Amino acid sequence: MINIAICDDDIGELNIISIFISKIIENLNISFKITVFNQGLDLMEHMRSPKESFDILFLDIYMKDSNGIDIARKIREFDEECKIIFITSSQEHAIDSYEVRATYYILKPVNEEKLSTAIKIAMEGLDKENKQILIINKKGSYKVLYKDILYGESKARIVNIYLKSHEVITFYSKLEDFFQKLQDERFLKSHKSFIVNMDYISKIENNSIFMINNSNIPISIANITEIKEKYFKYLLKYT
Repeated sequence: MINIAICDDDIGELNIISIFISKIIENLNISFKITVFNQGLDLMEHMRSPKESFDILFLDIYMKDSNGIDIARKIREFDEECKIIFITSSQEHAIDSYEVRATYYILKPVNEEKLSTAIKIAMEGLDKENKQILIINKKGSYKVLYKDILYGESKARIVNIYLKSHEVITFYSKLEDFFQKLQDERFLKSHKSFIVNMDYISKIENNSIFMINNSNIPISIANITEIKEKYFKYLLKYT
């Protein structure tokens, strides 16, 4: 189920947005729940409590009791996953929206087409975050989220998968076979013995990839130009 929140101090706008979103999500045949707030402070109080978290938040920027950008900054202190979609009457805060990793920025007047585009992008992001793969070894079976994988390394027929948690999962396989099972554009095969999650690359320099955990991953000299191009295209698409 997709859990959605809408926050706007204009009751008329709040109702219109809620109706449009309900129609769009129903057409996608996905179960959902919508919770509405007409004050930013009520939204904050609700989200800070252990009641529930939201997958997608539609947040007005200009409200009487608060500023949506400030609310989003506070939300990001305890919730990094929520897809925040700003709704506003001005482009003034478009740059500020990047600071809080907003998914989309909608200018009023709101219509179904604008909301449909925003929801599609948010849903793609949620699908990406929830994608997982099953890894089986002698110790057992592991459902591993793609977003938890930093990189993979192959030695002979043994594959080591290095996770954000510092855990390493080891199993017997060809690295190419594992790479093909992933079938996800965020993963790049940089070398015959390495695959990397491009979300966690800190920089590419000369013939090396530097990961956020300071690991140094080699790049195949023969494919260095192609690999760099794939990474830059990925950056342009997702940043």
